[in-house]
Amino acid sequence: MNRRSAVVALFIVLLALSIAMARSYVLRRMHRTLPGPSADGAAVTLPNGWRISPAGHQIPLPGDLVFKMLFTPDGKNLVVNTGGYHDHSVSVINTSDEKITSTVNVWKDWAGMALDAQGSTVFVSGGGQLGPLFYLQMKKGGASEAEMAEAHHPVLRLSIKGGSIKAEPGLAVDGLGEKDRFVAGVATAPGGVLYVVNTENDTVYRLSGDGYATVASARVGYHPYGVVLSPDSRTVAVSNWGDESVSLLDPKTLQEKTRVKVGSHPSEMAYGKDGRLFVACSGSNSVSVIDGARLIETVKTSIDPADPVGSTPDAVALSPDGRTLYVANADNNDVAVIDVSRKGESNVAGFIPAGWYPSAVAVSPDGKKLYVGVGKGLQSRANAPAHDEKTATSGNAKSPYDYIGRVLNGAVSIVDIPDAAQLAAYTKQVKANMPHPEMEIDQAYAEKIQKGAFDKIKHVLYIIRENRTYDQVLGDLGVGNGDPKLTLFGQDVTPNVHRLARDSVVLDNLYCNGEVSEDGHQWCNAAYATDFTQKAWTNSYSRRGEPSGDERLTASPAGYIWDSCAKRKLTYKSYGEFAHFTSTPDSVPKFKGHKGLEGHASEPWDRLETWDHRDTQRADVFLADLKEAERTGQWPNFIVMHLGEDHTEGLTGGRVTPVAHVAANDVALGKIVEGLSHSRFWAETAIFVIEDDAQNGPDHVDAHRTVGLVLSPYVKRGFVDSTMYSTASMIRTMELILGLPPMTQYDRGATPMYNSFTVEPEVEAYATIPAKVDLDARNPREGPLAKASARLDFSDYDRADPDELNRILWQAYRGPEPMPAPVHGLRPAE
Repeated sequence: MNRRSAVVALFIVLLALSIAMARSYVLRRMHRTLPGPSADGAAVTLPNGWRISPAGHQIPLPGDLVFKMLFTPDGKNLVVNTGGYHDHSVSVINTSDEKITSTVNVWKDWAGMALDAQGSTVFVSGGGQLGPLFYLQMKKGGASEAEMAEAHHPVLRLSIKGGSIKAEPGLAVDGLGEKDRFVAGVATAPGGVLYVVNTENDTVYRLSGDGYATVASARVGYHPYGVVLSPDSRTVAVSNWGDESVSLLDPKTLQEKTRVKVGSHPSEMAYGKDGRLFVACSGSNSVSVIDGARLIETVKTSIDPADPVGSTPDAVALSPDGRTLYVANADNNDVAVIDVSRKGESNVAGFIPAGWYPSAVAVSPDGKKLYVGVGKGLQSRANAPAHDEKTATSGNAKSPYDYIGRVLNGAVSIVDIPDAAQLAAYTKQVKANMPHPEMEIDQAYAEKIQKGAFDKIKHVLYIIRENRTYDQVLGDLGVGNGDPKLTLFGQDVTPNVHRLARDSVVLDNLYCNGEVSEDGHQWCNAAYATDFTQKAWTNSYSRRGEPSGDERLTASPAGYIWDSCAKRKLTYKSYGEFAHFTSTPDSVPKFKGHKGLEGHASEPWDRLETWDHRDTQRADVFLADLKEAERTGQWPNFIVMHLGEDHTEGLTGGRVTPVAHVAANDVALGKIVEGLSHSRFWAETAIFVIEDDAQNGPDHVDAHRTVGLVLSPYVKRGFVDSTMYSTASMIRTMELILGLPPMTQYDRGATPMYNSFTVEPEVEAYATIPAKVDLDARNPREGPLAKASARLDFSDYDRADPDELNRILWQAYRGPEPMPAPVHGLRPAE
């Protein structure tokens, strides 16, 4: 070979190598889907992978999570209340020009709203007890002394005249103490009667007379929610949210006449003119229909009647003629249209696309228009810079960022009632908006990975950490779609996460299904969060409190991933996730976690689940168990682990600094990976790492984008996988590895992480990178940030006010540095 030929050959080899290297970082980047509007503007992709394309036109609201919508008797106005993270308000929409004519900020309301017969008075549930921090928040927000006093009432009262609404003195409920109060449904009856449901103490009250005195009360099922009066005024129906039942009561004495068994999580109800009672059962994708005192049929509201949990029907409304029932499917982002003209033979006619998490529905008195209350908004977005500096998280006044709760928004969609042809078109659109994972992956490659990798992995370790965005940690990675200007805990603080991501797969298009820890851990373990959790966390995280609730309300009706393991005789264990123990000096530890984990949880790990212990210590507990497993050869098929020190304690005086907390979490992760990679089990193991949510930081792509890792001999090396994944994608991938079926519509519809895997394993051992910062560094005991942190509650994860914690962290580590605006460009065709 002459010199010229050799040079050409060398050039070809180098070109091929450079292409291969580029391919390892660019493959699928050209085809990635991002949250936001499609190129043609026809739909919006949500961070969970579902799409929305709401029918009709939308009226933005000052608050989020619409609970109720009611028409005044003359049909000229629609009254709407919101009770989510933002303003808790009652607004009036003129049905003629379809504009908001008046709004009252009531500061705190919840699920119930009713009008008197004249339509001149609006009664709104006041939710629960307000703490001193919220009163301080009200004062800072400009609330008057009178408004602060009125917010204290169990039932709020407003007057409405024309299109104007204003606050009036609220109502007390005799015998209802503050600590037992969380008012949900309210309903009026002829003669100046008001029925009030209190979720917290499982009680319904009857108020009547000019002063609405409390004249009767009765206990019903566990945590009641809604209340309605029958058309003949002879029966009061109360939905028992956590009891899978409806109590039918005498309207005067409130004595329970009977209790009817219905579907899971019954919430909103509506009576038909013929006396049938339609009950939305959010946990079972269904509406239960009661006639008299008997359940006569169950109507499935999901796209396919056989669909697993995940539609979340949470609101119902009947057409004026009583022949059509409209049901808001919150988690399918649609409204089911059901022909109920024939008793006992209801038929789902089709579906209407709605916004993100429809939570209320109403039909105009003339039957020509449908009104849909949108719970979470019309899209997700980046949270840097902030949209409203007055409510921003950062201490920097020039370029603050939004807390994730502020990314959510409410709206009312107004839709012309569709004819058969239009409904068919809408139904097709709803089906197109559902995730189609088969379109995101190469089926031949998926089959190859399933057989050549997934079927060979026998052990899965699932590590759930706390609250970080992608940019906050990996924005400085140098590869992938990161913004280093937003990085707070970068290479010097988290060297192990950086090394593990670079050496395996960079997941720069991974999103949390949940917004905060309360729903985030549910999504992480069940691929679903109940309507109770969705309606509770927005109140809690906005300092308004929330109703209590045990597994009857918080647990997914489909169960958790460890329940799936148990059904298929797989071994499993929890290290800190949904597993707690209590003990005294005179008693042995007693398990107090999720019932499915009893006998499958680490008690030594739980002893270290306080801020006085570190993730590095917890890692040692796991590694000791791993060493014993190597001796016996017995190691669980599935392990779930809560490794949450990266949550931090803010700048609390004398406590470990946020950087030291995050760095310790990073070292602990490195130690766990190192131990596993040196073990006898590594050749048949996969590790999945994700944050439960992304609430505590900025991100230039979306407030839900988070840090995640997937590690295994069967994972690719030096690869950027920009496929759009979610929390549910990780769950679905673990299920495919372990041979488990999907639990809900969300993991069933999630894109599996086939693109991150290879059939050519590389069994390499990992060596932990020592911390580059002082892991025992302490915050100053004095100073404004120490004082601000001292006011926060760090007794458990996410009890501290998230807005304030984020502000403290940014101000501590980035000070007055301005945050950059997100960069946008032409989106590739999807």
